[in-house]
Amino acid sequence: MSPFNVLKNIKANKLVATVPLKLWFAEAYRSKTDMRDRHYHEFEDWQFDWLLEKAGWNIKKREKWTNPVQKIGIRPLLRTITPRYYAVYAER
Repeated sequence: MSPFNVLKNIKANKLVATVPLKLWFAEAYRSKTDMRDRHYHEFEDWQFDWLLEKAGWNIKKREKWTNPVQKIGIRPLLRTITPRYYAVYAER
């Protein structure tokens, strides 16, 4: 599935989209038990912005947030301080 074609062919004039951000310390999420519970694409914020702009969207607002977990360790600490998700509001 090409995210460019999906974004370009949306008929609406307004879009709210969220994507997982690519993290240098973690692989893309993939459930071992549910074939549909996987991420096909993970982006850096600039990549998703560029993709939206190429598909004809004008970004009006952006926001990132973390996914803290209640565990001890290096990766849980990195999850507390590193944004994991990215949301965009865009219009045509």
